[in-house]
Amino acid sequence: MTEDVLNWIKKEKLITEGDTVIVGLSGGADSVALLLVLLELRQRIGYTLLAIHVEHGIRGEESRKDAAFVEELCRQKNIPCRICPVNVPDYAATEGIGVEEAARILRYECYQKAAEELKQSGAGRVSIALAHHANDNAETVLFQMARGSGVHGMCGMHPKRVLGDDILIVRPLLCVSRGQIEEYLKKCGQEYRTDGTNLDINYSRNRIRHHILPELSVINEQAVSHINQSALLLQQAVSYMEQETKKAVQTCCIGGGGAYVILENEWKQYPEIIRQEIVHEVLGKTAGSRKDLGMVHVQDVCALMEKQTGREITLPYQMTASRIYEGVRLCRRGTHKAGTGTWQEKGGCETEGAAGASQSFYEVTADDFAKLEAGETVNITLPDANVSLRLLLFSGKVDEIPKNQYTKWLNYDRIECGLQFRRRASGDYLTVDDAGHKKKLKSYFIDEKIPQIKREHIWLLAQQSHVLWVIGGRISAVCKIKEDTKKILEVRIDGGNYRED
Repeated sequence: MTEDVLNWIKKEKLITEGDTVIVGLSGGADSVALLLVLLELRQRIGYTLLAIHVEHGIRGEESRKDAAFVEELCRQKNIPCRICPVNVPDYAATEGIGVEEAARILRYECYQKAAEELKQSGAGRVSIALAHHANDNAETVLFQMARGSGVHGMCGMHPKRVLGDDILIVRPLLCVSRGQIEEYLKKCGQEYRTDGTNLDINYSRNRIRHHILPELSVINEQAVSHINQSALLLQQAVSYMEQETKKAVQTCCIGGGGAYVILENEWKQYPEIIRQEIVHEVLGKTAGSRKDLGMVHVQDVCALMEKQTGREITLPYQMTASRIYEGVRLCRRGTHKAGTGTWQEKGGCETEGAAGASQSFYEVTADDFAKLEAGETVNITLPDANVSLRLLLFSGKVDEIPKNQYTKWLNYDRIECGLQFRRRASGDYLTVDDAGHKKKLKSYFIDEKIPQIKREHIWLLAQQSHVLWVIGGRISAVCKIKEDTKKILEVRIDGGNYRED
């Protein structure tokens, strides 16, 4: 078993030389086996070991005996050990959650706190090693399937997960079965503690462990292995799907701070599986967590897209989903609704615009103009994109002007100080021809059929009320390059939704 674990550690890069490894040591068979295996491998890989036992305060004297067993085992093996007492029942009652969930949260908090303390004291990478094995992973997959959690739940446990800066959660025993662990401990002659609650079939996982998995193994003795293989394949597929979903969210979702709008027209351009993932992702953004957000909630929101404007449903985490003209609005109680309230942007100065949306101003200063004149590139960071400005000499060849959507060449000779990147405001207008005729920005948006909700989030390059460029759209006639133009201001925007096709 030791060699299997070593190969798994190397394959998944779970532990490397110089790491500090925290072992979550309950005293049960799995965690004791993990401790012994990592003790065997310590000299071969080169890491430091520390054991942490979380005393949950649930099982009275039995729980205290577990802690005493762990302390004695670590003393015998000469491994530093910390006992972390917590009060699970009180925490569960205060937070209104189940005892199992409360225990898990407090346990992980203890591990993370210890890891952060080690980092502060000068440790390098810290790996928190947990004793989940192949049977645990199979149980998780089946449990999530039964809950209807979708493909993410069916991925099961990941070999490693980033918890913080150079802090990982790793699972070195995912490659071995419970049977292998028991056989290993028998060969070592090592005793362990048994938690009586693990035999209680009132817990769903225990029912799966003691009834369902054994029956599946009768059907096929490799059932656990096959479930784990399937979960690994799903992890790879979901990883690719997540990449595509993040791109899609940038295209069809606007908002922030607990309130988002999924734009119907953009959303319906994607295949159904990606549409569902978009909804799942935005639900998680709105709620601040994906936990307890299953496929039933995703499907309810997707169905809302086919309902009449004004329909509303309630969701976990005090969320509501409302059908609006542009699509579906997701809002968590206590936050402003997208498109109807004041938005707080990162950076800039907040004012009220024509529609009550916040305006973020990013002014191109006199110093910036001086840098441009000196041949330097000026970079500006917006909340959802990056802008670069360059000053170029014009050759007089109009056909050289780029036609890119998010890179524009403007007539620098007609530009004055006071340039601003901002959202729309009352009184904004474009100059539409050489005669100086003007069009209200609102009229331009109407003509271009840009939804109301999307207008609030479009960046503009403007001088006071004169819009020089609706970013991604039209530029003012004043800024168009002429044959007699001497200097060009190149404006390039990239990031978020602003990417060239």
